Amino acid sequence: MATTLRNSSNSKPAPGGGVTLPPSQEKIQQKFDLSIALALSTWPALTLSVQNSWGGPNTAEKRDLFAGAISKFFATTPNAETVIDVEYLDEFLWQVMNDEFEVNVEDESGAEVAAKVLGLRKLCLQGNFEMVDEMYEKWRERQARGGEKVNFQQMQGGDEDEESESDEEEEDEDEDGDVEMGEAPELVKAPREKIVPKVDEEGFTEVVGKKRR
Repeated sequence: MATTLRNSSNSKPAPGGGVTLPPSQEKIQQKFDLSIALALSTWPALTLSVQNSWGGPNTAEKRDLFAGAISKFFATTPNAETVIDVEYLDEFLWQVMNDEFEVNVEDESGAEVAAKVLGLRKLCLQGNFEMVDEMYEKWRERQARGGEKVNFQQMQGGDEDEESESDEEEEDEDEDGDVEMGEAPELVKAPREKIVPKVDEEGFTEVVGKKRR
């Protein structure tokens, strides 16, 4: 299930100062799905994978499907609110990055994305969409500027090859002539060996607790 970044308007106060009805479950789900896509859009490791087509020619489409997979992960996990914590969701994110995008994320950025998704889910379930709407407006501003490239450091075979991508062909320099660089996520192209998913008796795919190399 692909997730399109589209925001639905918030409910307006009831006329005459009456009590506003709580948002419907459908709206809560829509906002949560939007929040997932927005959280993924801020993940440098995923952005780099899309920019470099590490997941193949349809990498951009896989990114959209990634958001839908996370939403389904919550929907199909029994007692998701108590079972899915930062570590559990981080493992799921890492496995998808490894399987679909052939990238090992060796920094803590996956845990940061997991924490962001869980925090946004909690707010959405409370009917509080302010954070999601704010993130959506910032995303629209970035798109209006043509998106943002990400500096990165890719390591292969134990050798570190530093590469950078910029919106301009020339890098800006400060008064001392030093090039200003953003902090680069640590990535390792994963081998093409696929993780074999484990399917339970009801047909649901379970997260395989494979440790990072």
